[in-house]
Amino acid sequence: MQSNLQPKEEEKRTIKAAATQTNAASKNITDTCKGIDNDRVRSIRAQQQKQHEIKAKLAKQQKRLAEKEKKKLIHESLQHEAADQAYERRRQVIREEQSMLQAATQEIAISNEAEETERRELLRMQNLEYEESLRLDQRRLLQATIETERCRRRATALQDAIHRLEGAGIYTADLPIIKQNTITAVEINDEDKIQVRLMLPSGKRVQVTYSKYHSIGLIYDFALVILNYNLIKHISTQEVTRSTQSERKADDEWKELFDAFTIKTTFPPQTFEEMDLTLEQCGLQQSVMLMVTVESD
Repeated sequence: MQSNLQPKEEEKRTIKAAATQTNAASKNITDTCKGIDNDRVRSIRAQQQKQHEIKAKLAKQQKRLAEKEKKKLIHESLQHEAADQAYERRRQVIREEQSMLQAATQEIAISNEAEETERRELLRMQNLEYEESLRLDQRRLLQATIETERCRRRATALQDAIHRLEGAGIYTADLPIIKQNTITAVEINDEDKIQVRLMLPSGKRVQVTYSKYHSIGLIYDFALVILNYNLIKHISTQEVTRSTQSERKADDEWKELFDAFTIKTTFPPQTFEEMDLTLEQCGLQQSVMLMVTVESD
């Protein structure tokens, strides 16, 4: 029995010893692991600290770089702003210069337009003055032509009246322009003679011998010639173109050419206006006083 107990105790001791060794080894391992872990932790912490420091340095560097970049951007921004301001000022100057140039151009255009308008107005006024002067010249020429034609017609009418008087043999020393035509004039018989005394508007009396067969128109011819004697003296015979078959002028034409006048008796007053009536038909005999009355307008 004792021999059986010894192996068991021996086994127990062995087991105990093995357990002790195992515990010791575990402890050693644990301690070793703990040492290893502490070193690793310290190493990791050191690495982390180093990385943290590196990161801090990088952060600081990045911050400095960011600040530097910010300052640079601010500087550049300021430079750009100054450049923009300078550019804007230059553009403003250019705009002002363009505005001034445009205003000057407009002013020149307005001035040119005003000058052109004034020139056109002056030209228009000159044209109007020229046209008015031309119209006046044409009017004066027309009036001169009308007056020349009127004088010609008056001269022709007076010459016709003179020729009718000369053809009828009516002659008086008071009117020497009427020539005594001994060839074509018809001699008046004493029985047919009528002494006509004409009282002119001036008061002058002229005595003329007519025949009772003469028309009252011949008395008007004589009065016409003697009233316009001064006109006859200023008329050139070269300007008078008398027709060979002259006719008596109408009343309206006589009034147009000469001052209208009438022949009438003194008492009782009787006006003779029918030119074709003979003196006998008008009741005039032997000696008669007739008045020449010039009609006023």
